[in-house]
Amino acid sequence: MQIITVINAKGGCGKSTIAMSLASGLALRGFKTLLIDMDPQAQVTQWLGLGDGLSPEGTLVSAMEGKQTLDSVVQATKFENLSFVASSQQLEDLGRQITDMENYATVFTGLMASLTAPIEFVVIDSPNQISPVMENAIFPSDAFIVPFESTKAVRSYANFFQLLMRLRPGEEHRVLHVLSNLSRQRGLRQRVIEATEKHGIPLARTEIHTCGWLAQVDENGGNIFEYRPHSRGAEDMGLLVQEVLELLGKEERHAEPIQREIRSESPIDPLPLVTVSDHGNESDLVNPAGIDGSHVTAADPGGLSTQSITQHDQAA
Repeated sequence: MQIITVINAKGGCGKSTIAMSLASGLALRGFKTLLIDMDPQAQVTQWLGLGDGLSPEGTLVSAMEGKQTLDSVVQATKFENLSFVASSQQLEDLGRQITDMENYATVFTGLMASLTAPIEFVVIDSPNQISPVMENAIFPSDAFIVPFESTKAVRSYANFFQLLMRLRPGEEHRVLHVLSNLSRQRGLRQRVIEATEKHGIPLARTEIHTCGWLAQVDENGGNIFEYRPHSRGAEDMGLLVQEVLELLGKEERHAEPIQREIRSESPIDPLPLVTVSDHGNESDLVNPAGIDGSHVTAADPGGLSTQSITQHDQAA
């Protein structure tokens, strides 16, 4: 079982849409996939119609409180190979409460160890702010997807990166940094690219282009592959699934990519996959393309402090 967390300490970057689409795409390829909503806003829970986002019973909250087992709160979805764990607003309160516990950041990791369902992939939709719940999402994850839809999202990445280095120092971390919903805002898109290059953050090959169908998928079951299977959104999400499988060293299953001509709206050379490694007190964004500025310190990844990019961010 491998755990993929879609994460950034900023709302509105497409995190929930990507998490739902990634989980659906893995399930479509025949992988037994569990999607877990760890966002107290419970957006994915409501998209799937598997909870109201208010009651904690039968959700991750109840499992983390020890009132139910994780297996007992796993729900079936209408999509083959895809199961789900719902969230509720009380998850935020629970996050504050568990900080009194020793090793509170590993509560969710312990739950995952108890799971008996035959799951191959877990996809987590994380909260959009630094919190004890986000710490719990980070701790057991094998890979991270970080969406960027603005220069503010690039700035927020520094907060996540520092948290990752604090929780799991001395490890190599697999991360995909994904441009999201920028293809119709060419000036902003270019500024985001410049910000990532300035701070040594290589981008994933896949970009999630602006797509009206993706914007409506939350009101139509959450699964772009079922709702509009031949849309650009479905195509991009399918490519992201392929890239994630490559990152994790997994072979494709039952892949039926949509065939149509792709024309880049603002051509740039795609950058390769990135792994993040930590050596002692210093961390490096390992960049096979040799981008300048790839050196990162745990205290200030890539010089990506709030102060260092404030002027750049205001320009966006």
